[in-house]
Amino acid sequence: MRKSLCLIIISLVCSTVLLAQEAGNRAYGTQKRRPQASTGQLTANADAASRIYFVEANVLMNVKADAYNAVFAVVQSGTTAAESNAKINAQIAGFTKDLAALNVKPSDIYVDFITQNKVYDYTTAGTVITEKVSGFETKKNVVVRYTDRALLEKLLSAATKNSIFDLIEVEYVVNDIPAIQARLADEAVKIVKRKEASYGNSFGIKMTGTNVANEKYDAFYPADLYSNYQAYEAGRTSGDYNRTVIEQRKTRTFFYEPLDASSFDSVINQMGIEPMVQFTLYMRMQYDLKK
Repeated sequence: MRKSLCLIIISLVCSTVLLAQEAGNRAYGTQKRRPQASTGQLTANADAASRIYFVEANVLMNVKADAYNAVFAVVQSGTTAAESNAKINAQIAGFTKDLAALNVKPSDIYVDFITQNKVYDYTTAGTVITEKVSGFETKKNVVVRYTDRALLEKLLSAATKNSIFDLIEVEYVVNDIPAIQARLADEAVKIVKRKEASYGNSFGIKMTGTNVANEKYDAFYPADLYSNYQAYEAGRTSGDYNRTVIEQRKTRTFFYEPLDASSFDSVINQMGIEPMVQFTLYMRMQYDLKK
């Protein structure tokens, strides 16, 4: 006897729904990245006679975006290439007209041509199946830049009105990355010097800095940090080798999972509930141990 399936549906508050939308459909194909650096330790060289040691620092900085790029995918097909292109241009024209009503400037809209290709299908005549060109398909992306996060809901409504349903992703734009890297470097240097002094005061270790052995900057954008999951309990069937089992569709969803702050020596700007761009710096300083 088949047991019933219990599908657990998790309801999210409105603000959380907005965050999920900002992942975009790209989340279906995104692999999560994680920093590979260690958390900052005093380590000795494998050759103890060399008397070389390393002090490491791992720093994280959470940064709010200066602007956002919403990328919408548009697809139209037709019996000819000209027809599919005319249809997609008309659809995009309607979308951009509605964007103008939302005070989106033309300079903040970019139409990216993706591809125009033939579409094939099969016809059957007796025992012969023949593949033939059945039409053409044109694909373009519409990129919309905005600074007010609340505007995304209105952009989605305008897109839906024009039968555009595929929000590929929302890119987070950070303008002054060099300044962020400089702040990370300053913090990493402080951590290394603090550790150096701590080892000297606590254990009497005297070291002389020789060079920066490793320095690695990285950036993790929200689209990289969405994980997927399914929540449900399913029954089990038995003796179904000669029967057809029809399963129910299970919902798969996503949630934002930022880098774990506990993996870092220092965190600049604590993470709140809003997704942010996470910049990291791993610094490794080489020392010679004094005799």
